[in-house]
Amino acid sequence: MESFALRDESNELIDKAQELLYAELQLPRLSAITPKRYAQNVAFNNYTVKVSQLNGRIDASYHVPIAEEITKYISKYAKEVTTFNDKRVAQKIILPGRFKRIYVDKGHGVPFFGGKQLLSLNPSEIKYLSLAHHGSRIDKQLLLEENMCAVTCSGTIGKVMIIPKHWEGWTLNQHVMRVKPASKEIAGYVFAWLDSPYAKPLILRNVYGAVVDEIDDSQLAQVPIPLLKNEQAQRQINDWVLKANELRYQAYLKENEALAEMEKVLKH
Repeated sequence: MESFALRDESNELIDKAQELLYAELQLPRLSAITPKRYAQNVAFNNYTVKVSQLNGRIDASYHVPIAEEITKYISKYAKEVTTFNDKRVAQKIILPGRFKRIYVDKGHGVPFFGGKQLLSLNPSEIKYLSLAHHGSRIDKQLLLEENMCAVTCSGTIGKVMIIPKHWEGWTLNQHVMRVKPASKEIAGYVFAWLDSPYAKPLILRNVYGAVVDEIDDSQLAQVPIPLLKNEQAQRQINDWVLKANELRYQAYLKENEALAEMEKVLKH
């Protein structure tokens, strides 16, 4: 019960942080953002794109008008709209390379899980990557740090999670990119934006692939992120998210405590 209460408190703080973000940007509900059609009297969505706006993409899904409308809305009341290429926002974005995995027994490797379990507090079916075979790749590409943002980039695109304390030193597979924030002072704000319904279309517009959807690190680096005029509000958003992340860690500890007590009961 204590663990679930902490999770609820964490979720409430995330909601509170995102509500403040939307209020500062004066964003309407996403459903109220309705781009205009090129031809109004037809029964399907249609739009035009200038050659100068193609950006090397001729797939219609990249040019969905909702992405342009969201960018216009956030530009109106933000202090500045930058991208994840900005070193004030992110130190780097890591897209792990594909590799053949060699697993070992628990205690002999590094915990390893995938994007399907990204939203879990305590991922199940943990495997363990061999340090002897994957040590260099683990250090450079796979290792997780507290307050990083993880973004799924293959198959299901755009699931976002801020890395809690108990995942530090664990690893995620190559289907999840890592966004290493510029500092702790913006880490929570980065998650609040990336996890919002307004950022999702800006991420998804980059999807490519005939069978399996994909995005890469260079594309995520170009996703817009607004910086607020009200710096105090931006700090508050950041602090609420980091507090929520700490509460998730405390919930994890409480859950493990409860499981240990249950095991004692079952043994007797």
